[in-house]
This record gives sequence, structure tokens and C-alpha cells, in this order.
Amino acid sequence: MAAPSGDEIRALIEQHVALWNAGDKEAWLAAWQTALPGGASMEDPVGTPVKRGWELLGEAWDASPNQDWKLSIDRLIVCGNEGAAVIRNEGSVQGTPIIVVSIEVYQFGDDRSVHTKTYWEAPEGGGGYAEWTATTS
Repeated sequence: MAAPSGDEIRALIEQHVALWNAGDKEAWLAAWQTALPGGASMEDPVGTPVKRGWELLGEAWDASPNQDWKLSIDRLIVCGNEGAAVIRNEGSVQGTPIIVVSIEVYQFGDDRSVHTKTYWEAPEGGGGYAEWTATTS
């Protein structure tokens, strides 16, 4: 096996955003699992415990405010076996409209795995996902 190509990386990240916005958890997980049978891990945000495995990515979905949370890619750069994206996250947290800008770095392995490092600041009174990700590994 080899790490995904630059075109594959770009397509995976764009598909991630499209399926997230469609609200289709099963298709979102299936797309990642099919393309990356080597597994997944994430630091979301960096400084919180590393989450490993598809089950925890499914939990991340469930802990997120998905009903009205929409993502858009402001910038996507792919170099070698990594992709970096500036993502605009828009929705509401506890009834308050909010925009969170994140920087997401995807590192793809030769075993067709992915490790994601996300940089964002939790909104004040963020609750929900911010609390889940700070304590889950």
C-alpha cells in the first residue's frame, strides 16, 4: 500500500466536508473507512487526548452540534502525504449562533491511515463537544 495521492487527499477532505454538511454519519464514516483501511486517529483540538479508531470518530460525530453545523473550506493545501485546510465551522451552540475557524492538518500513512490535528479555540461556554473532546481518549 501507499499513502493516498495528492488528488486523493484533496478529494477525501472535500468529501469529508460534503458528507458532514449532508448530515450523513454512516456515509461519512464509510467514506473514510473505505479510503483509509489503515485506521484513523485525531487530536481535536491539539492538546486534548488523542482519539483512535473509527468508533471514536463516530462518537466525535455524535458529540458535535450537527443539526445545523455547516463546514466550508476557506483554503486547502496538499503537499506530499499531508493536507492542510482552513475550515469555517458555522452553526449554533446552546442556541447561540457561532463561527469557529479551524486549521486542520491531515497526515496520511503508507498503510492508508490518517492522523488529523485540528487547531481551534473553544467558544466561551462551548459545552458539548468541547467538553467531550477534552476528556475522551
